[in-house]
Amino acid sequence: MLSIILPLPIMLIISVLQTVAVSRLNILSGSADIVLLSIISWGVTEEDDSVFIWALAGGFFISLMTAMPTLAVFIAYLIIAGITWFIHKRLWQSPILAALLSTILGTSAKFVVDVIGLQFMGIGFRIITSIREIFAPNLILNLFFLFPTYLLMSDLTKWISHKEEYES
Repeated sequence: MLSIILPLPIMLIISVLQTVAVSRLNILSGSADIVLLSIISWGVTEEDDSVFIWALAGGFFISLMTAMPTLAVFIAYLIIAGITWFIHKRLWQSPILAALLSTILGTSAKFVVDVIGLQFMGIGFRIITSIREIFAPNLILNLFFLFPTYLLMSDLTKWISHKEEYES
């Protein structure tokens, strides 16, 4: 039950942190997306399907804070949750590898959804330039911030579900 209620305050804090601090750390025009990384980190550490609740909560708060179309934000984060859920089911014994693969595929999927959303808004741009100046830096920064986010979310998962450490 706690895993259903908890995403709202946690994602609110993460969304504000992303908007206020993390989005200021840029490489070219790209910045890290810690909401995306939090969804991925939760998805590879938790066994149930609550990753979709985290995606909805993150999508809700980010859609309030950005100029992107609301539907595009929700679709992007739900696709990321689906990718993470699918990869975690296949690579359940290796959560770090699942998180890395989910980050690469999730960042790519979010970029594609953002491009489509911007096209619907009537904003034109050159795709090669946006890949070089936005997508590549986003991917690099997301991979950089993945491990701290993963560690924080895995600790939160253990705290919520009272998991015991596996001792051999």
